[in-house]
Amino acid sequence: MIKKIVILSDNREGNALMRTEHGLSVYLETDKHKFLLDTGASDAFIKNTSVLGVKLQDVDYVFISHGHSDHIGGLRYFLDINSKAKVLLSPNIRKAQYFSKRRFLHSISTPLDYSCYGNRFIEIREETLIDDFVVYGDLRFHFTIPKGNCNLFVNHGRGLVPDNFEHELVFYVDGLLFTGCAHHGILNILNSVDRKVDICLGGFHLLDPHLNESFESETELQFIAREMLDNYPDTKFYTGHCTGDNAFETMHQVNENIMMFRCGMELEFDENSSDC
Repeated sequence: MIKKIVILSDNREGNALMRTEHGLSVYLETDKHKFLLDTGASDAFIKNTSVLGVKLQDVDYVFISHGHSDHIGGLRYFLDINSKAKVLLSPNIRKAQYFSKRRFLHSISTPLDYSCYGNRFIEIREETLIDDFVVYGDLRFHFTIPKGNCNLFVNHGRGLVPDNFEHELVFYVDGLLFTGCAHHGILNILNSVDRKVDICLGGFHLLDPHLNESFESETELQFIAREMLDNYPDTKFYTGHCTGDNAFETMHQVNENIMMFRCGMELEFDENSSDC
């Protein structure tokens, strides 16, 4: 049973006492475990816990959704204050360097010396059941992927190539699905998860237009929202980081179950709806 969900780090302000950043980190507590879902871009999520009353020293597992710095950038700071948590991530992250060319070419990697942390890493390649939670590493493609992915590249030592997001994972426990940025596309991710989803939490990677850049059209956003409503009518979708304001408003008008989260929010979970 899920007891607590707290947004530790996000782009949007929800509490004036907390630091916001282009990053995402979520604290999740169940009756069996304490989880940290992504670690934001910096140590901001750690500093924010002093306002929220969350003790990161008690976390049992860290889940890293993918290798971009806005989701893994704070990991080294967490490992300095927590000596027990296991880290769940894709093995494809270790030797890869990630780049974005949005506005200008820049690195979105975070160097990490894995040898410093012994056997604390659990590498996930495919759907893996660990105790009472599941990590998915073999996501399927049926629908289109987010258009914003066209700006994202990876270097495995042979030069830049388009990122195919083989390093992206999603996390499931007790009816909650955490999507990170959903670079595979939110509909593809939902289609890959064979369990009932009561709450879906994370970004959609649906970006708003900027200068000469354009991404999903209003019609395309409405299609995604209708698919979510028609196929998952009882699912509550909470999104924020990497979901644009205009994209959110367009989708929310179609599907009122799509809601916005902000830094510092504690989300309610209906314990009677949990179904694994």
